[in-house]
This record gives sequence, structure tokens and C-alpha cells, in this order.
Amino acid sequence: MFLFFFVFLSFFCHSGENESFRKKIQKKIDDKILLCLGETEWPVSINENSIWVNANMESLVDAGLVKLDFKRGKNKLWNLTKLGKKEFNKNGDFCYGRMMLKNILSITYINKKRGFIVFNYYVHLLPEWAKSKSIRFAYSYLDNIITGIDNEKYQIEFEKSDTGVIKIISDPVQLEILY
Repeated sequence: MFLFFFVFLSFFCHSGENESFRKKIQKKIDDKILLCLGETEWPVSINENSIWVNANMESLVDAGLVKLDFKRGKNKLWNLTKLGKKEFNKNGDFCYGRMMLKNILSITYINKKRGFIVFNYYVHLLPEWAKSKSIRFAYSYLDNIITGIDNEKYQIEFEKSDTGVIKIISDPVQLEILY
């Protein structure tokens, strides 16, 4: 009976620690990792022959978010479609979900007070337009995030106070880049 109580108590304490880690890691993810394209001003006017900007705009056209409203020579004016307005007005950018902690894969202590945690993630509410091949090609960061769902590992450092309070002391860092 004593052994059962000891095992139960050990499991309960460990799961409580994991839940504390989960909450703090998710807060840090929410604070530091914004899953948005960075296209924050509309309409977009291009006065030069920029291959990079044109490629990005064309990928947004392919995804149904943007349309070419005006073209005269090298001057182009891009504007939001109905879907684009709906998606853009949610956050003032084209955001493609929320990175969420999926699993804590390991907790490693460097000493009694410090350590690091390795975890993986998923993306909550990933919109269909973000899965578009042309969007993923034009926005490589988005492609890396989508490719890494369930596979990519991140690491974050923590510190425990003498009273056992956990503090996250680093930003989440991608361990491997899968291409």
C-alpha cells in the first residue's frame, strides 16, 4: 500500500510540474512566435519591377486573398479580395493560426535550478489559404512552420526559484530545420 501511495504521489507531482511547464511555455510561444505574413498595409502599390514583391503578391492572388486592381507599365496596385478582407481584418495581417505546444518531449536539468525543455507543436486553426503551394513557396517561414508540424523540435530554457516557481528564461529556439 505504501509503495502504491509513493508511486501515485510521485506521478501526481510530476504531472503538476509538467502542467506548470506547459502553461509557461505556451505563454512564451504566444508572446514570441506570431504566425503572420507581415503584409500589413493595403492596397499595395509597386512602382518598380521587383521580382520578390511581385512573387509574393502573385502567391496571395493564387490563394484568393489579393487581386491586381491596376497596372500601367511597371506600376501595379494590389488590393484585397472579399476573402482577403475577411482574413486581414482578423489581425491586421494575414495570420495563419496559433502555434500550440503539442508534447513535452524531454525535460533536462543542468543543475537543481536550471534546465531546458524540448517540445513539438501543432498549428491551431491553420487556414486553407496557408496550405497553398504558391504561398508556401513565396513565404518560406510559413512553409517551415507547416512542414515542422508534429516533427520539428523546439527548445526553451527554464529556471526554478528556491520556492519551486518556474520561470522561462529564453525564447523558444528551433533545434533542427527540416527542409
